[in-house]
Amino acid sequence: MRPQSPRLDLIPEADPSVLRRWGVTDCGRVDRRALTRSLTLLQDDEVAPPADTTRLIRHIRDRYHRALVGVIEDAVALATACEAAHGGQELWPHGLSDRLMGILESLEHHQQREDAVVFPMLLAEKPQAAEAARIMEAEHARIRNQLDVVLALTQGFEVPAQACAKWRVLYVLCCKINVDVREQMRLEERELFSPRIRESTEASVCSDAMFR
Repeated sequence: MRPQSPRLDLIPEADPSVLRRWGVTDCGRVDRRALTRSLTLLQDDEVAPPADTTRLIRHIRDRYHRALVGVIEDAVALATACEAAHGGQELWPHGLSDRLMGILESLEHHQQREDAVVFPMLLAEKPQAAEAARIMEAEHARIRNQLDVVLALTQGFEVPAQACAKWRVLYVLCCKINVDVREQMRLEERELFSPRIRESTEASVCSDAMFR
């Protein structure tokens, strides 16, 4: 049996601030000012990621690590509220809140290991950094699988015609999560991890060849 997550205290019944922030405390009415303000905060400046390792890591932390957790927490709260209101409908993606909670837990653990171990190794150019990067890439594969499940469960974030405001906002957040998490992982793999893994592999091959 899956242990109850302490984050369940964020459900709308216990903390309606999430619904108020998104302007959807009522399925039939929308606070357009609150909704517009929150949607605006989801928009990010399109800037090229820096090439320098130190600045790139800072960019990943600021642009993705610090922002994604809050978005996923809001999505979990909205999904829980929607399940309470629409769980009996055939079109509702049953189990969505659990899937989002799984992504939240996986991503938090992943980011904590990056911040505490992997990023400092990369900055210090330690030889163990390449192996740590390989482990992070394996975790990326598992997170991608979780995202794929949510993508399929929501029919590609296609909102049913009769969906309420909560439901529609939820799918906006799910789409944002899907795009940003995948981009964070792509950026880490191609710009941060791959050069170190390649250098480590080339050095190992050259070293082995010398002793043949």
